[in-house]
Amino acid sequence: MQTTEQALFKNLPEQTKPGKSGFKFQQNAIDQWFDTLPLANIRVSTKTIYKTLKETNQHLVAYKKRLYFLEKIHEPVVDLTTNLKMLNLNRELPLDEKHTRIAILIQKLHRQISIGYKQILRDLLNCKVFFLCLGKRKLITLVIQRIIRHSSLAIIANYQFYNAPGKGQWSDVHQLFLLAHKENILNKKITDPSLQLISETTIKNIYLQILLVSIADPYRMAQHHTYSIFKQLEEWSALADIHLHKDSEDKDALVIDLSSDSQPSFVAPQDISDKQAIWTIDTTKLDYAHLIEHFHGPETQTTEINVDLLKQLSLSWGIAPNRQHSRRPAKAQLKVAIGLNNVHYVLNGNTDPDWMKPREVESDNNLILNENTTLSDNGFSSRSVESTVKVSDIWGEVFQNKSLSSDKTEGLNKDNKSQKKTDPKKPHEWEMINESIGGYCLLWDNNDSINAKVGELIAISHEPGKKEGYWFVGTIRWLKCVRTDKIQIGVQIIAPNAIAVSTAKFVSMQEGMKSRAILLPAIPIMKQPKTLITTGLGYKVRDQVMLDEYRLINSNITSVKTKVVLLDTLEISSHFSRFKYTLAEDFYGTNTKNISSPENTVDDTLSLDSDTDFDSIWDDL
Repeated sequence: MQTTEQALFKNLPEQTKPGKSGFKFQQNAIDQWFDTLPLANIRVSTKTIYKTLKETNQHLVAYKKRLYFLEKIHEPVVDLTTNLKMLNLNRELPLDEKHTRIAILIQKLHRQISIGYKQILRDLLNCKVFFLCLGKRKLITLVIQRIIRHSSLAIIANYQFYNAPGKGQWSDVHQLFLLAHKENILNKKITDPSLQLISETTIKNIYLQILLVSIADPYRMAQHHTYSIFKQLEEWSALADIHLHKDSEDKDALVIDLSSDSQPSFVAPQDISDKQAIWTIDTTKLDYAHLIEHFHGPETQTTEINVDLLKQLSLSWGIAPNRQHSRRPAKAQLKVAIGLNNVHYVLNGNTDPDWMKPREVESDNNLILNENTTLSDNGFSSRSVESTVKVSDIWGEVFQNKSLSSDKTEGLNKDNKSQKKTDPKKPHEWEMINESIGGYCLLWDNNDSINAKVGELIAISHEPGKKEGYWFVGTIRWLKCVRTDKIQIGVQIIAPNAIAVSTAKFVSMQEGMKSRAILLPAIPIMKQPKTLITTGLGYKVRDQVMLDEYRLINSNITSVKTKVVLLDTLEISSHFSRFKYTLAEDFYGTNTKNISSPENTVDDTLSLDSDTDFDSIWDDL
């Protein structure tokens, strides 16, 4: 069985003495090299740092000189990889070849700097002469923290692109934690300029930071939520604790296996053969009450974290509940529409509503983004995001096919075709992998990219051959990329049938602009009330809304308008909101007390002394 040190250092590159033309490791030479780096130019600085790291990792150098160099670029590498990652976020998946290369570069940058720190760690552990390695204990603490930091950022980048972490990444993190435990330095404080919310951390806290993100299952989160939680855990990880498992502990204790190289999750102690690998995590202070207390701090309110996400996190970090409905394998082709506007389109008989046709300006994100700039009837132009976002010409051999792993190369070279964009409105065929009473696991196995996101609305039909079918409406709860050419999603069904309608806010006896909405029926057996799905922005609780529905009356399709009031929010995301609602006449008591009467409207008195709500006019100013 390998020792911790053997597991950490087995894949380090062979080293030779640097030549005269190689990188100079004198302190003044490093300072001069660093001062000439154009850090504002991502392309040039990333290329320079990557090639220098790759070169210096193959040179025999005193650990103090190598440490000075790595500490100089530690924070810039974190900043550069963060900026590179922004080029890949919110794109259709699977990523195309260029953006796959960017994702690989992010991983390689973190890997190369980690290799440098590992070489220092190896030299420190091998140093047995006291005066040759002064401050050895403190330096080991710093180096282990740095490696875990870069390994964690590499894992987070994979999670944000819904990829599985690379081989050996989790094993390295676990082995470094165990080494720090062996050296009794888990709680030693280390300053890290790359941290965003705090200036000092410990090995235990930074280990718990990435561990808790993984346990919260990032495949069930939006991309921006994953990083927001990771960043917030710089502080919140101090609320948790981890220690060797004791046989006397509660059988429901939350334990993890540190001997594996897979995504950590809570397991039963009897399922782990190596008892030394069983560690218990104490998350009692990460329950909802504690999280909401910290959530009201000024720092947290600047992040993307919201109350609903805190509830999800508190459940993830508690005793994991059993699945309510078991899944069974199933094979079928399903017709799928993703996004509120596309779901509305198929529910409306594969056609846009009449009020949209004269001036179509909406698509999945409420704005149509055409491939080419077009001029609409009202004189406004719309432009594609793809045409305005420019990615610099990527440099060097890192982005050649030979730099890709075999799995990724297989996907990129499949049929030697570049990825295409799919028609956003047309329903697409997905393959069902398994199903349960409450949902499906679906597979997208296609050369094209597709705009699927966690938290997005989805409609599913079991009749792929028919133009119009019976549609189930649900939401995407998790998403995972399989290699580079497949996507798996988990879908929770909300309602077995739904109606496409339009909504408009009713303010001061006037209807506002119409938008697409979905009417979901009540399901008494599931104790689910009737609900209304609206756009992600623009509607809130207690809004008065005009609901426009087309019904068959006396053999004619007739528009039927109903005034309703939005009640509690059942779900809210950047993609859609879901409200309970009631008839306005029921909400205000009687038919005579309608929503337009002065005594029943929201107090909007225009007075300098009143707290007037100006939400309805900001867009008109």
